[in-house]
Amino acid sequence: MTEHAANQPTSGRASSLYTLLVSVSILLVLIVVILSAYLRLSGSGLGCADWPSCYALIKAETSGTESLAAAHLVPPWATATHRLVASALGMLVLGIAVTAWRRRREPGQSVLIPLAVLGLTVFLSILGYKTPSPLLPWVTLSNLLGGMAMLAMLWWLGQRSVSTKTENIQRHELRPWALIGIFIVFFQIALGGWVSANFAALACTDLPGCGGYPWSDGPWRESFNLSRVLPATDAGAVITGDAGKIIHLVHRAGAVLTFLYMAWLGWRAIGSGSRYRGTGITILVFLALQILLGISAVAFSLPLALVTAHNAIATLLLLSIVNLNHLLTPR
Repeated sequence: MTEHAANQPTSGRASSLYTLLVSVSILLVLIVVILSAYLRLSGSGLGCADWPSCYALIKAETSGTESLAAAHLVPPWATATHRLVASALGMLVLGIAVTAWRRRREPGQSVLIPLAVLGLTVFLSILGYKTPSPLLPWVTLSNLLGGMAMLAMLWWLGQRSVSTKTENIQRHELRPWALIGIFIVFFQIALGGWVSANFAALACTDLPGCGGYPWSDGPWRESFNLSRVLPATDAGAVITGDAGKIIHLVHRAGAVLTFLYMAWLGWRAIGSGSRYRGTGITILVFLALQILLGISAVAFSLPLALVTAHNAIATLLLLSIVNLNHLLTPR
């Protein structure tokens, strides 16, 4: 028996282990992302009995730091589950990085992406333990985008590890447009996260505008200053002001642009052949659900279930566009 033949069973076991680790990690990070959204939203006051007066309240702790006053409304099971799943995810991501490094000489094995996922995991872990005041929006935004980026990269690794049909696929004219789609969806998710981080969900309660707010006279630089500190009253309520209105309106404008682009991209994918038809339909379905949930959330005064579902569907829309890029990308 040759050395090459003897190494084949070992390589096959390593490949199966790698695929298993990635698949389980995808499920766990999806749970973490959705639970994080639920914890963040419920902690900010959504769904509380005194709605909306309980929204965006900050209280001083004995240690001198600030925390969300409504955080006590978060069910203990949600916090415990989030910590348990996040810990298990960290171990799996480490296993993925080690396995990918050991298989780095095999054709098609990515090492950079597993190491990037590991780096993000370490960063988010440190951020979770050293989370400053909720008056710093960049913390919330970093947690959200870090989780979304981890999920997108793990989904890519999972699709590449189990697929064998992309090796002979020719470069498709839709590929650069699909890549742009990833950035558009990710940017729109960032805008939504910025709304949440700045407690701007109630800044505009009517549709489609914001009470005739004059865009040209608003504090644009302050609204999108990543290092800004949120002002609060002596009673502990966050002051959103005109900056919150601008942030909310820009998120709505981004939703319109995202809908138009992704609807066109999904339709193009459907017309590009049977290989891309299922993903194209999935994009259109998630896109329609996302718009419907966003409008319903505003119309029904931000019920916790609808807003959490809005976050979850945004995650699935991101995965669908990543999947389209996978199908369009030759090995």
